Amino acid sequence: EGTIRIGTPDDYADRFLPEIMARFTRSNPRVELTVICEPTPGLVEHIKRGNLDLALVTHNDTRGQSEVVRREPLLWVTSANHATHEQEILPMAFGRPNCIWRRAAVDVLDRQNREYRILFSSFSATVITAAVLSGLAISVLPECALRPGMRVLGEADGFGTLPDCRIGIMRGQTSQPEIVDALARHICESLDNISVPLGEETGNFDFAALAFTKMKRTKANQIMPGW
Repeated sequence: EGTIRIGTPDDYADRFLPEIMARFTRSNPRVELTVICEPTPGLVEHIKRGNLDLALVTHNDTRGQSEVVRREPLLWVTSANHATHEQEILPMAFGRPNCIWRRAAVDVLDRQNREYRILFSSFSATVITAAVLSGLAISVLPECALRPGMRVLGEADGFGTLPDCRIGIMRGQTSQPEIVDALARHICESLDNISVPLGEETGNFDFAALAFTKMKRTKANQIMPGW
């Protein structure tokens, strides 16, 4: 019994929460889950202030302790139905300035001397996804956030390799450590069972760029905690 407070960015909520919540609720039917969706920096602050029992976050070596439970490729994405990536000045859609994916993408573009302008800036994954699918902008997303209608861009398109996205668990001070431990186990098991979100039959991906994801994705039981 009781209430567990969990937080996650909305980038991960769509893909991961259904499986996590289903597994946890089946084995803990009398525990109430309170879920909030915020960018990782906000979740880290909630953990520090005791407002959350557990958070699923984007791991950052400088941001505090998190146990890395999944590693995915970070990918350049555009609309499969538009030639946005062929524009001379690339229109980009990113998270807020403190987003590590944004910084990684900007670093790669700067090293390649690619001209770009940031057209959209938002902490909402829905806004970024809409900008990409409408053909208004290019962005970077982890493999789990790919959607029908997106195309993955690779080196053949002139886009350099991005660092991996590391997904981690942060634990707060809690009066119910056993339940929080159970939820953490369900998260690890759920992430182990989640595969590429779209099948190759969609025809919407640049598979030369996407092929390496099947090799690079690492499950929780294959990596050590990151601190």
